[in-house]
Amino acid sequence: MTDATTPTQPTAPQLSQQEIDSGKTMAILSYIPIAFLGLIVAIISLSQKNNAFSLYHAKQALTLYICWIVAALCCVPLFFICIGFPLVMAVNVAGLVLCVLGIINANSGQCKPLPLIDKFVDKWFGKIQKV
Repeated sequence: MTDATTPTQPTAPQLSQQEIDSGKTMAILSYIPIAFLGLIVAIISLSQKNNAFSLYHAKQALTLYICWIVAALCCVPLFFICIGFPLVMAVNVAGLVLCVLGIINANSGQCKPLPLIDKFVDKWFGKIQKV
């Protein structure tokens, strides 16, 4: 039994194989951090809202990019006390690892939430649904 203080885990949508196959390319491209390609694809997927699989991964990727940028910006003032550079490198490695996890999940057709950021996805983008 859960009470009001127990947070509920977000449930992954149940999707047909056809929907997964048709949205797999956009889902994978959402996680590619090179030259903001993933950010642009994630925003396009969010605005189109025509495939639930690509929409799920676009919300995950966009949340990842927002958290990644905020964490990197928080490290900037720490450059003055010489721990900023190693901290930025750690944030970038963590961001790349989460991107790879997202690509693996999207390629295998799974709707598994990414660690560390899954609690923010529903808060920020929970109301965006497939039309």
